[in-house]
Amino acid sequence: MARTGPQKIPGASQAYFYGNGQYSGSSMEVNCGVVHTTEGRTVPSYGGGSMAPTVTGLPDFKSRKIRWYQHYDVDESARALANKLGGVETNTANVFQIELVGTCDDKYKMSWSGKRAGADYLHWPTAPDWALAEVAWLVRWLNANHGIPLTCVSNWLAYGKDSRRPGVTPASYGANPARMSMSAWRNFKGWCGHQHVPENDHGDPGSLNFARIIQLAKGGNAAPDKEEALVADKNDVTVLFTTDGILSSPDGAKDAKGNKFWTAESYLRYDYLQNRDTLKIVRALSTQVAGLTATVNKLAQLAGSDVDTAQVVAAVEKAIADAVVKVDVDITSNQES
Repeated sequence: MARTGPQKIPGASQAYFYGNGQYSGSSMEVNCGVVHTTEGRTVPSYGGGSMAPTVTGLPDFKSRKIRWYQHYDVDESARALANKLGGVETNTANVFQIELVGTCDDKYKMSWSGKRAGADYLHWPTAPDWALAEVAWLVRWLNANHGIPLTCVSNWLAYGKDSRRPGVTPASYGANPARMSMSAWRNFKGWCGHQHVPENDHGDPGSLNFARIIQLAKGGNAAPDKEEALVADKNDVTVLFTTDGILSSPDGAKDAKGNKFWTAESYLRYDYLQNRDTLKIVRALSTQVAGLTATVNKLAQLAGSDVDTAQVVAAVEKAIADAVVKVDVDITSNQES
């Protein structure tokens, strides 16, 4: 079967690519996707490729992005699903597989072996919007280039203890109510989790909010920054840089050498953060100008009619304007250095 469309994901590292070795897979045409969580904090070794998914996503908290590592071509079968004799095919059933580094276990919702959720690792059922948006980028790319529908199953079971067998089995494991029948799997298109695939007993990725990922992939807005939403959008970047959504990392970025490519969204975030402090200073000075002007007016009134109020106010405003220019020059110089 021919592999149609682009087979390498833009910006993804090929450092751990197994498709040209002893574990290379079968050719297929993907039409659905399965999401896993690694239940760890680093990219697994996957037994040298014997248990690898199509891609692994590693959260980068400093840049607020996901670093993608590609292990197989898009239209090449991966190996992260169990496939029993007889029954149905799993890995080779036209499925694209994503492993998300982190956990779906609620006992690690806040901390994990001294590490903090959201700062050192991700608890994916409570993942922030920036992380979901990064996954949505890949989901959208796969839809545009390989036709995987922007739909998902509705029942994502929490990775918790089964009340019928306390302390034994997570509720999303085994023959859970969300796991598909063999016939349902054969006809499935869209996105699901490991917990939904027949012939498998794992319960990841728990109650991951994949409906939100689909919403973002369809163009839904990400949550605005608490201080201020971005003025520019991805379309602006596309026009300015004539890009398909992958940009060269800005020279001033701390990870410019190690991360050669950014998404347009990450570039916009970087540009906004670079200029945010300048905006704060200008706003603070504007407030001070208004306050000082009112004070000068009041003082001039108290001083009597011999004082030229307009002249005093103009002089104060010029002095403050000169100070603003100096602050702006200093900030610009610091950013360029």
